[in-house]
Amino acid sequence: MPGRGILAVVVTCLVCLVGAVSRPLAAEETNQAAKDYAEAARALAAGDTAGASKALTRIIESGRTPPALLVTALFSRGAIYHAKGNLDAALADYDRALSLRPDFAEVYVNRGNARYVKGDKAGALADFDRAVDLSPFSALGFNNRGYFHLSEGDPIKATEDFDRALDLAPKSSEVLCNRGMARLMRDDPEGALLDFDAALGINPKNAMAYRGRGLVYDRLGKKDKAAADLATSRELDPRLADPPATGK
Repeated sequence: MPGRGILAVVVTCLVCLVGAVSRPLAAEETNQAAKDYAEAARALAAGDTAGASKALTRIIESGRTPPALLVTALFSRGAIYHAKGNLDAALADYDRALSLRPDFAEVYVNRGNARYVKGDKAGALADFDRAVDLSPFSALGFNNRGYFHLSEGDPIKATEDFDRALDLAPKSSEVLCNRGMARLMRDDPEGALLDFDAALGINPKNAMAYRGRGLVYDRLGKKDKAAADLATSRELDPRLADPPATGK
C-alpha cells in the first residue's frame, strides 16, 4: 500500500451509565463504585493511565459492581491495556465485556483492532462487521473496517467504507486521510490530492496527510512539492519513513 492509514481506537468509555442492576445494592457499594469510577476518570484526564487502571481494577474485582458499570470498566481497562500494547490483556477484558453486553459496538471496534494486530484477520473483520451492524450511524466502525480493507489491498471496499464514514463525520481529518490513501491505491491521484488537502485544511498538523500528499506529488512528478511535504511529515512524526524512489 502507498502508506500507513489511520486505525482508530476507542481509548476509553469513562461515561456515566444508567443500567439495570440485578439486585438491590447497599448504599456503600454504590458509593464505592462511583468513587472508584470518578477516580479513574480523573486519573485518565490527567494522563495517569496506571492510576486509572488501578481504580478500574477495583471496580472489576469487587464482585458487587452493577453490570452496566462493570461492562464499561472492563472496556475502559481493556482500552488502556490496548494503548500500552498489552493486547492479550486487552482482548481478555473485551471478551468479558462482550459476554456481559453482546451489543456494545465500540468494544467490537476495539477488539477488531486488537485481533487484526494479532494476525486474526477473520476475527477482526467479523468484529468490524458486527460493529457497523450494531451502530450504523457511527463513523468509527466504517473507518476501521475501511482501514482493514485498505491494509488487505482492497481499495475499492475501503473507499466504500470511508465514504460511509465521511457521510457521518465529514470533518474527520483522519478519515479523509485514509480515503486519500485508498484513492491513491486506485490510481486516482487527483482525487487523493483533494482528500489530503481537505484533511490538512481541518488539521494542519496531520503528519499522515502531509505524507500522503507528498506521495501524490511524487506520483505526479512534482518532486519539489513531494520532498517538502514528506519532510514536513517526518518533522511532525519522525516514525514516518521516506517512500521508495519511483525512478521518475
